[in-house]
Amino acid sequence: MKQLSKLSFLIFPLTLLSTQTFAAPDPNFHIYIAFGQSNMQGNAAVTDANRKTNDRFKILAPMTCTNMGRTLGEWAVAVPPMFHCNTGLSPADYFGKTMADSLPGITVGIIPVAVAGTAIRLFDEDLYKGYLDSAATWLQSLANDYGGNPYARIIELAKKAQQVGVIKGILLHQGETDAYSDAWGASVKKIYNKMLSDLGLAADSVPLLAGEVLSPGQCAGANTQIDALPNKIPTAHVVSSSGLVSGGDNLHFSNESYQEFGKRYAQMMLSLLSTKSVPVDQAPYAGTLQIPGTIEAENYDVGGQGVSYSDNESSNQGGIYRTDGVDLVSTTDGYAVGYTEAGEWLEYTVNITTSGAYTYEALVASGSDASSFRLFLDDAAITDTIKITKGSDWKTYSSITGTTSVLSTGSHILKIAFTGDYANIDNIKFTEGITHITEARTNLIKDPQTFKVYNVKGKYLGSFHARDFSSLKVELAKSNLNSGIYLARNRNTNKFIEVRK
Repeated sequence: MKQLSKLSFLIFPLTLLSTQTFAAPDPNFHIYIAFGQSNMQGNAAVTDANRKTNDRFKILAPMTCTNMGRTLGEWAVAVPPMFHCNTGLSPADYFGKTMADSLPGITVGIIPVAVAGTAIRLFDEDLYKGYLDSAATWLQSLANDYGGNPYARIIELAKKAQQVGVIKGILLHQGETDAYSDAWGASVKKIYNKMLSDLGLAADSVPLLAGEVLSPGQCAGANTQIDALPNKIPTAHVVSSSGLVSGGDNLHFSNESYQEFGKRYAQMMLSLLSTKSVPVDQAPYAGTLQIPGTIEAENYDVGGQGVSYSDNESSNQGGIYRTDGVDLVSTTDGYAVGYTEAGEWLEYTVNITTSGAYTYEALVASGSDASSFRLFLDDAAITDTIKITKGSDWKTYSSITGTTSVLSTGSHILKIAFTGDYANIDNIKFTEGITHITEARTNLIKDPQTFKVYNVKGKYLGSFHARDFSSLKVELAKSNLNSGIYLARNRNTNKFIEVRK
């Protein structure tokens, strides 16, 4: 009986743990990963004023610190030092405080992992072991606080955190040791992407915030590569260190500057949260657009990321006209879509009043020779890939014309899909592209022409030569096509003629 009693006692907490594990994460618990080297770890002495915190600011302990009353893998109110048991004030401290103070009803959690003096290689799963094996003993000791593999400790804690909250961003301060070539930025990108993959996160939902090093300072040259991170990582944002001062060693920040730096990280994150699009039902932005008519590119539907548009950045890089994630730029008479990348797209609710093929005229610009896009209607392609000729810059717009396949009347979703990088689109004008029979009798050029024949659904059926309207009908009559209405496209003019057999 005693043995059975012990068994029952053991089963009960396991059952309880299982129930807790499957509880839904709290969307109002925002979690941030913070990693890097000594300036992220914290170097300034902690004051009593620094220890005053917000109860909604938590830390998921990355190690057991008896002096701080913290246990590895358990949540506690965040009080500095956070990254080790006996370090200093970090920008992550005032980041978390500012976030909690600015977001009533939101709990903010930090996963802190940083090692003073380390190169970025310490966080690369493919390189960290070889790097540590040859590192100084003091650096090895700091890494051992995180089980000898700081990256693995980040992922271990982050997965546990995802059971109770939502990861909203990643904070980085590193670079004093090795951010002096393009290789550093490539390493940061690799590590960031690996984190996203290991944790099942999307880049547009989890930005990377990277802080500059002290400038002027002995490592100020690293800021060239830090400032270039957004060129490599579209969802990276740089936090300026301008005006911040040293604590005395020309390398680490002062206590007051750590406080200010943390607030700057928070201000950046708050701005990203405020501009992040909240998905809603797709609907016209400026009323249903008409075809024939002109579609202004900046008037894409509302609905948000993945609904009415797909953009690789979480904020509007141009910062004008609209506040979601689509990048808009100014033109001489309005706005255009810019900073585009292959794979991005925009959708528009349109009403087509007349069935048939249309002539499009796209007002575009590009300073690249790789820019292109394609048009779709209800996800069916209505044009081939439209190549944009490289111009002198992205501000000089010119027109590209072509013809769509046959479009049917009614309400539809028009999609602009970018198939090459860096296409600026101001607008696309659609005009009826079919010459009807009554017009064809008087307008058809009386010279030999080549025509491609399509049915009214736009399916290509074949081609033939004709020299006037009469011979056009004769050639069609000689074909084995069934009786009906067909569209003949003049290869020289790209105009369609409606013909009945």
